[in-house]
Amino acid sequence: MGPPPQPTIPIVGVLEERRDSPGLLLALLGQSAMRRLREAHTANGLSPRQFHLLALLHDRGPTGQSELGQILETDPSVLVTQLNPLEERGLVSRRREAGDRRRHSVSLTAKGDRELAQAAHAQRQAEDELFAVLGEEDREHLRVILIALRESGSGPEAPGCEENAGATGGEC
Repeated sequence: MGPPPQPTIPIVGVLEERRDSPGLLLALLGQSAMRRLREAHTANGLSPRQFHLLALLHDRGPTGQSELGQILETDPSVLVTQLNPLEERGLVSRRREAGDRRRHSVSLTAKGDRELAQAAHAQRQAEDELFAVLGEEDREHLRVILIALRESGSGPEAPGCEENAGATGGEC
């Protein structure tokens, strides 16, 4: 008589085991949310970065170009490539500062303010679709949890974003 039969252990795939893990869920849902927010912004002719930049100018008022680069943690040459198309479309204006001709002040134009409002509305609609299965209380709990993760250093940094500034497609 041989050894007793060993119980069969079902083999579970890693994905099956981990598919409901908070980290994986957050990553996959984050990709979906980013895609929806990007679509909302690009439908209005803006990238999420441009939306963020316009929102900063809206909230802070005219801001020095170098200060914008610091807030956004963006290299000056990259910032110029973001500002140029916005200026060409008449959404922002850049003016040399009288006291220091090397410095430029960037301002949101009236047209930029209108386009920002349209893009913000589109973003709110995308978020409403994304969170349609959640009631207001659940949405607020989720927001509080996500803010706690962000502030703990576990989540993404969004330079220049204030707690109540809202999401900007993962950028803010």
